Amino acid sequence: MQAYIVWWVLAAVLVGVELTSGTFYLLVYGLAAAAAGVAAWLGASMVAQLATAGVIAVLGTVALRHWKRNTEHPESSVQDMDIGQTVLVESWQDGHGQVKYRGALWDAEAENIEVDSARPMVIRAVRGNTLVLGN
Repeated sequence: MQAYIVWWVLAAVLVGVELTSGTFYLLVYGLAAAAAGVAAWLGASMVAQLATAGVIAVLGTVALRHWKRNTEHPESSVQDMDIGQTVLVESWQDGHGQVKYRGALWDAEAENIEVDSARPMVIRAVRGNTLVLGN
């Protein structure tokens, strides 16, 4: 069997398995195997085929890690949407209480000791499931 066929079968298997995992790493390795198959089809030596696959796999992995590091922070963007929103105080005592926000009761704590529960309360931060409030 020709080397390029082996590379392309390997590429198809890796891409197929990637469809079940959703991590994109196997897609990168599948593309590296496909590129090595192209190199084999063009008549490159086995060393050149392996080098092609290795270089593309390493560069693709580095690029994918960089992309994931820059895009994988959904929790901060969801919490950022809450910051600055006004809440309705249900009960408040000694800097802690419960507030009504988005149709549910939330635990809340004061941003500092000068927070006045008689004035409108605004979300300043989110710590887990507790809202940090200020005026």
